[in-house]
Amino acid sequence: MIRSIKSAENAMLLQQTKIDTLANNLANVNSSGFKQILTRVSELDYATATNTEAAEGTQDSFSTKPRVEGSADNWVQNNPLTMTHITDTRRGGVSLTGRDTDVAIMSRGFFAVGSDDGEMYTRAGSFTLNGQKQLVTPDGLTVLGEGGPITLEGESFSIDNNGIVMVDGSIVNRLKIVDFDDPTRLEHRGNNLLYAPEDLDPIAVPAGELALAQGHLEGSNVNAIDTLVAMIAAQRAFEIQQRTLTTEDEMLGKTVNKLPQVGR
Repeated sequence: MIRSIKSAENAMLLQQTKIDTLANNLANVNSSGFKQILTRVSELDYATATNTEAAEGTQDSFSTKPRVEGSADNWVQNNPLTMTHITDTRRGGVSLTGRDTDVAIMSRGFFAVGSDDGEMYTRAGSFTLNGQKQLVTPDGLTVLGEGGPITLEGESFSIDNNGIVMVDGSIVNRLKIVDFDDPTRLEHRGNNLLYAPEDLDPIAVPAGELALAQGHLEGSNVNAIDTLVAMIAAQRAFEIQQRTLTTEDEMLGKTVNKLPQVGR
């Protein structure tokens, strides 16, 4: 009975995390270049769970703690679950804005931007100019070029299909566009920025594989209707487990109250 209460609790925690993730996706349905977060629930296998180092690296594990003793059969009976997050890197819709500082990536890759926490990445190309005529994000982070921050001093500028930045007809820099072997492992860090784990190195996208569109913006890849339906399903699953938990708690209470009467 205690085990069933624990299982219901774990399931509720998983569903709550899923609801929170879906709510965050839905809140960013109109955010330029936002990449939705997908969740996946699976059983934590016995080999991984008994490996302390691997278990500590598991994201959002609501199972019984992975330092398990005993046989694999006992492990299966405990049925621990783990939730992992991945970043959905599919491209969102592209719209025309007409603003020279807006840039959309039509191919694979991410813009590189500088921050206090190191290099970050984004698909949101809604840029502007700061007081030093540098191309920056809406939060003031510098957009990086292959030659460092991009400065646009002059009467006019343009960004071509290959990311080459020209000011008054002269080449001054080239947008730094990178990709990754497994971009789904990129982690959200707020403000539409993505962070690459230490073991995930950025790879420059070759000019022949790059396609940019100045004066355009990529939208979010969140489907509002699908996300809302998924939230409703997760909420119902949470409520079912909540009722299970309440029922098990009531049964446990009755059992405990009757125990002193045994043997009278």
